[in-house]
Amino acid sequence: MALTNYSELVKAVVSWSHRGDLLELIPDFITLAEDAMYNNEIQSLKLRSMEFTSTTPTDSKVIALPPNFEFSRSTRLTINGGQLVYVTPESLNGVNVTGQPKSFTIIGNNIEFNRTPDSEYTLQLQYFRKEPALTATNTTNNVLTDHPSVYLNGTTLEAMIYAQDFDQQQIYRARFYNAIKGANRSDKKGRYGNAPSLKIDGGMHP
Repeated sequence: MALTNYSELVKAVVSWSHRGDLLELIPDFITLAEDAMYNNEIQSLKLRSMEFTSTTPTDSKVIALPPNFEFSRSTRLTINGGQLVYVTPESLNGVNVTGQPKSFTIIGNNIEFNRTPDSEYTLQLQYFRKEPALTATNTTNNVLTDHPSVYLNGTTLEAMIYAQDFDQQQIYRARFYNAIKGANRSDKKGRYGNAPSLKIDGGMHP
């Protein structure tokens, strides 16, 4: 069975779960599976297709995060010595002074600097952004195209949780997290290829 769009995913979940009676709830199961892809205690989905870079001129202490922001890889000002250090909201030394920001935190959907910029700076943010959610109108995204097993196993897991089928929950939970790990591993290999890694003793291995 092909698995390239929303409709095919719905049909596959019905087939794999053997629960055609849950058809009307599958959109909810897809939404729950998408949330679990990025927010779980095992391993979150992190793919190159989710990486973006934004540059924002600002002279404000508070800046809105980009839409669908998940977490950042690098946050800096585009000047020499412009790397910003992340601190927790509780640790942000928000003194009422102006100058070049040196640290930042994230509160809600905003980045907040430790001080008000003394001039206009350009903030460069490298970050991971969630893939657009699947719906009947937005029928595909990069995760479904490149790693359909993540969607199939995650959505079927949510169906089994709803059905209180504890044996099948265990099976699909393992398959879901293995699919995420496999997607991350494949993506990492595509990024770095077979580049050698450095061992502690100085030796190298592929």
